[in-house]
Amino acid sequence: MTELTTKRPDTELAHLAWCIIVAVKLARKEGRSLTSLQTHMFIMQWLSTAQKRKVFPKSLAPDIIWLQGQGKLKGPSARLYSKGEYIWLASSGELASQSTLFRFTCMIDTLRSMGWQDHLLSDTEWQDGWKCGTDVSAVYTQKSRLHSSFTESGNLILPLEVRVTGVPDGIFPLLEQCGLKTEKLPVSMGYTVLILQPEIDSSSVKQDIVEYYWPENSGQ
Repeated sequence: MTELTTKRPDTELAHLAWCIIVAVKLARKEGRSLTSLQTHMFIMQWLSTAQKRKVFPKSLAPDIIWLQGQGKLKGPSARLYSKGEYIWLASSGELASQSTLFRFTCMIDTLRSMGWQDHLLSDTEWQDGWKCGTDVSAVYTQKSRLHSSFTESGNLILPLEVRVTGVPDGIFPLLEQCGLKTEKLPVSMGYTVLILQPEIDSSSVKQDIVEYYWPENSGQ
């Protein structure tokens, strides 16, 4: 994992991310129909211009260079706009106010943008311990369990097992940034095993549990 995902973004980094998001939205508002490739090229050019004009403090130079490096190395798959959104959400406090499912999805999306693989496994694949390789950085979830563990509003009501291969160290700061409470279990079948825990103290979660299991009583 890189510097952007191993430290909590600060105010200056949040401002950079906010500027990237606004620049893209303004371009779209002006009538430009930006495809994924065009959005990528736009951000790369924007970063280059910001760097040349010294728009941001020197302290952000490594972050700008890192974003440019990711863009050059991975092209549109670097998902620079998504990176900007994540940095802004994490630093502004908006991420903490989102549902568990939103934060979990944000974590997965960030891992994917960093080159990780994401696999939704069938029940048979899950039971057989399917993996793409113990050395491959990847995260695995059981599709049926994923669907049954969350309510329609995105609250987690049942513990959710998540399996990880590769070097897992970088995932833990990301889990913290996304406000996801997890328990690490012993390595099993070549996986690092994490249990995503429900936020049992949330009144909204308790109401969702009632509506999930006893919808006829939700209005009482």
